[in-house]
Amino acid sequence: MLRKRVFALSAMLGATLLFSSVVNAEQNVAIDRPYSVSTGILEGWTGLNNGVTDSDSGPGCFATTNGDDFPKHVTIDLQHPHSINRIAVHSSANGNTRGIIISCSLDGEEFEELREFIFPQGEPLTLNHRFNDRPAQFVRVTFTNTWGGGLGGDNTIFVREVEVFGTPTGEAPAARPMPAPEGDALVRTRDLRLFRRWGLNSDGPLEITVLGDSFANGGDESWPQRVAERLQYARPDDAEVALELMGDEGLNPSRAIDYVAQIAENEPDVALVTFGTDAKGISRRGFREALTKLLDRLLTETDALVVLIGPAVDSEEQVEIGRQVLDEMELIANLFGLPLLRTEAALLAENLSIADLRNDDGGLTEKSRDVVTTSLLELLLLP
Repeated sequence: MLRKRVFALSAMLGATLLFSSVVNAEQNVAIDRPYSVSTGILEGWTGLNNGVTDSDSGPGCFATTNGDDFPKHVTIDLQHPHSINRIAVHSSANGNTRGIIISCSLDGEEFEELREFIFPQGEPLTLNHRFNDRPAQFVRVTFTNTWGGGLGGDNTIFVREVEVFGTPTGEAPAARPMPAPEGDALVRTRDLRLFRRWGLNSDGPLEITVLGDSFANGGDESWPQRVAERLQYARPDDAEVALELMGDEGLNPSRAIDYVAQIAENEPDVALVTFGTDAKGISRRGFREALTKLLDRLLTETDALVVLIGPAVDSEEQVEIGRQVLDEMELIANLFGLPLLRTEAALLAENLSIADLRNDDGGLTEKSRDVVTTSLLELLLLP
């Protein structure tokens, strides 16, 4: 009898340990993965998959803009195929979020619908949908409609978090990430020749405005300051160069439109514009529309030479977003005929990796500052 009891206890212990290992093996494979959005993202509300499941404010919570372009959807790229078996969608107490559809895909094109659900109005709830293992690299949550009357307007959709549980399959990515930019880091235009002839060589003051996110910030040793100082040497004696920084961490083109009136009052000769370095997610259509509107106003309301500067991302998770931003910038630069610095291409041309971009304190390294400064000066000064 004693032997049987020992065996039974051993069996129970083994089963318990096996169950524990299975539970522990389940992990949220969506955390901090890049995502795309079919509509705009509410400024500062980017926390779709940052691991925060109990926040109803940005940046912990995610929210779309208030457009009525339903259905809206967000698509998380797991970056490699996974065998997934549970998806958790956490609704917010902020309201509006109503009908959703959860689906998954291996290639990002054909999606298999897994579940439809309706959340209650203004009541935080977690939908845990379990299913048999599915191979997937992309997980999409589609928002079909709204309750209305919630925070931010009737059509603003709020989600605390989307979690995806599973394990990597070991297969190669079904959809390859955007390739690193190749070719010349500088896109030149006719306006640069006009600037060199009439702006750079005049003996009047030269006003430079830098508009953008954290990449546009800087102090005495920043790339904007270095560009301004070196332009001083390229101008006639006693010709003044003034620099105005209008950089703000997380600033995007939609919010930057509010700066145009102030920029116009300063009558800049050069406007250096950069976005995407701080982006946690991107709606390519929303980014394109906002940047187009911003540039149209800058070109209409100022006489500045407008130069676009690609983002400087420093993590594997951000590379895909940064390249999508650059892709949109290239399209818009071609549309408006604007010069462009393809920042990542400039760094790659100098054999700098992502690890070489920033110091431990988050600031740009000496090497990367030199590359950006030299590239911009080459763009502005050389034929």
